[in-house]
Amino acid sequence: MSANRPEGKWDPGQYLRYGGHRLRPAIELFQRIDMDAPKTCYDIGCGAGEIAIAMTERWPSAEIIGLDASAEMLAKGRSAAGGEKVQWVEADIVGWTPNKLADVIYSNAALHWIDGHEHLFPHLMQQLSPGGILAVQMPLSWGQMSHRLLREVLADGNGGAGYGTEELRQSVGRKWVDDGDVYFDRLRPFADHIDIWECHYLQELSGDDPVLEWVKGSALRPVLTALGEAPASAFLAEYGAALREAYPKRSDGATLFPFGRLFMVARRK
Repeated sequence: MSANRPEGKWDPGQYLRYGGHRLRPAIELFQRIDMDAPKTCYDIGCGAGEIAIAMTERWPSAEIIGLDASAEMLAKGRSAAGGEKVQWVEADIVGWTPNKLADVIYSNAALHWIDGHEHLFPHLMQQLSPGGILAVQMPLSWGQMSHRLLREVLADGNGGAGYGTEELRQSVGRKWVDDGDVYFDRLRPFADHIDIWECHYLQELSGDDPVLEWVKGSALRPVLTALGEAPASAFLAEYGAALREAYPKRSDGATLFPFGRLFMVARRK
């Protein structure tokens, strides 16, 4: 999705391994869209299409388009119950412009992959019809221990030699989500109502290396693709050990993994 951030192949099964935790914020964002009968709705970065399909149930008369760059994710959406009611489009969000102005543009856990938010968010607002809604959720994971350790092991692991290229380390080191007030200023020229909030979830994960498995479903995807098989295996062993120390399994077998997210809903003037 970005020329400056490495890409990798999405694995729908890995991403949805903790589907309940990943879908909860998506549903909470969807419920905050205050619109009775939109005509055209886009779910950009739709992934496996759960919310795009939910749109067809909430707004049965609307044209619903699910857009994603991953053919694997779109295939999962097409094959799901209700998937035939959605128009599935394989495309990159970068440079995307709809054929006509939208009433709803929804994006859950996708836009943080893209650089240039100072241009992206004003552009998205301008793709809405008057009164249209932009609804976005992005993870606030950059400053969390799990992701700090990811950057530290990439830079200083492997006996101090690090893993991967300097370009990879720089791309992973980029803070991909700004503070809420920054987005408020970006949206304000185009919006007559803005609602921005943060939510921090104390997630209960289960199984062996659950935090590693969580990160493998998202932030680690481009890293592992860029490293290649053998270096990736060594990196995972070292990174997994660091995560186990940072997020120890409790006596009842559960691992607690705090996770923050930034939400925003803006209405076009």
